[in-house]
Amino acid sequence: MQDKHIKMKPSNILRVWSGLFTIGGTFVCAFLAWQGLKFNSSYSLLYLGTGVFLFPFFANMMFWGLPAYIPGKVIFEIIPGENGIIKSKNKVVPIREINDIEMVRNILTLYNSIRIKTTDGKNIYIKTYNVIPDYGFFEAIDNYAFPYMNPYAKEVWNRKIENNQLLKDLNFVRKDHKIDQ
Repeated sequence: MQDKHIKMKPSNILRVWSGLFTIGGTFVCAFLAWQGLKFNSSYSLLYLGTGVFLFPFFANMMFWGLPAYIPGKVIFEIIPGENGIIKSKNKVVPIREINDIEMVRNILTLYNSIRIKTTDGKNIYIKTYNVIPDYGFFEAIDNYAFPYMNPYAKEVWNRKIENNQLLKDLNFVRKDHKIDQ
């Protein structure tokens, strides 16, 4: 298991849904604004207002999420082991230096990121572009990073797993870790 690299790649289903929502929404808003500018209907002002009001939202989502559509993209990689690391394109974090790891939502882009708090107080963010399922994230961290985390991080992770309603609803079953409590 020491040489095993776990690569977290985007889910194709989430890619399709994200693309339909963001790209489709952008084009629908542009179409509504265009139809509203023609003033052919008694609803033209509604079309124009809706298109102009929602276009920035969908365009923002589309442009921030474009990196998720690169073929073969790896969001992050876990290299398990005593000297294991979690790495993304340009960030590397040793697993033993993690104090906390979680998925958080960026309020500007509305995309999830993985926030890693390290023992030296740094916050490291890895963008996921909403194309990694939460369940897959929890499963990967629990199976491949958890056994090599420091005791404080293990305690924090255990609380997260026990208190996560999504995981309870999905009947998430953990591997039999030797949990020191």
